[in-house]
Amino acid sequence: MSYMMNYIWKEWLEISRGKAFWFFLTLIVVTSFSIFLNAKDLPFEQGFEIFLLLLFEMDIYLIPLLCIFFASFSMIQEKELKTLVMMLAKSDSFGRFLWKKSVAIQFITIATFVVWYLILAIPVKFLFQFHPNHFLYFLVTVIILVLIFNQIGLFLGSVCNTKIQLIGANIFVLFFFLYLYDFILLYFLPKVTYENVKLFSVFYFLHPLHTLRFYLETSMNVFSLDYLSRTMEKFFSFPPLALLAVNISVWVILIFFVSVWLYRKGEQG
Repeated sequence: MSYMMNYIWKEWLEISRGKAFWFFLTLIVVTSFSIFLNAKDLPFEQGFEIFLLLLFEMDIYLIPLLCIFFASFSMIQEKELKTLVMMLAKSDSFGRFLWKKSVAIQFITIATFVVWYLILAIPVKFLFQFHPNHFLYFLVTVIILVLIFNQIGLFLGSVCNTKIQLIGANIFVLFFFLYLYDFILLYFLPKVTYENVKLFSVFYFLHPLHTLRFYLETSMNVFSLDYLSRTMEKFFSFPPLALLAVNISVWVILIFFVSVWLYRKGEQG
């Protein structure tokens, strides 16, 4: 346990030395506070939920960018400084190294976001009717969002060999999740019928941003599943918690093992 904490401290020292980390963190703080200032005219009773949804809409653009770039560049730095080679030379397997790296990166970034949103919750309590359970649901979405895109960033850092490759891969992955995935779904949308809508729903909710939005809106009772058409009932037939579990399994756990497998395959090649 103490060894893991030392490793987390090492990662924090490396990340905190970079100006880019503080720039992105300042961007999130300023943007969050600007949303807070613009939300002052919202009604006292319902304004809190609207404020959290606005924060989430901001997070789906900033958090993936921040997590993918910092996690992936943290991994590529291990390769460039030869620290990865030294760790593996001490009979440490890549899987074990990636596990420690993942825990450290996840802990630091999750703690940073949670601490900031807990600080932001203090003035929010005086502006709106504060619902602790709704705020907890929001924190869960932020934590899972960070978990997923950190792990994707670590995957990219493990399979790329140069910073030029990594920058291109990061931009493509961000474009894929923020735009391309939805364009592909829109292409197949006219072909969706009552018979295949459930299959379409599987691919729709395999996108973590769609699942997290669905989970947050249903948990806060902003989006009601009552009075839906038969087709839409079939589309939203999967429980939100089950969808979260699937996304974590695919984008965190599976991507971790794929990273290890591809690295070992590259060594053998």
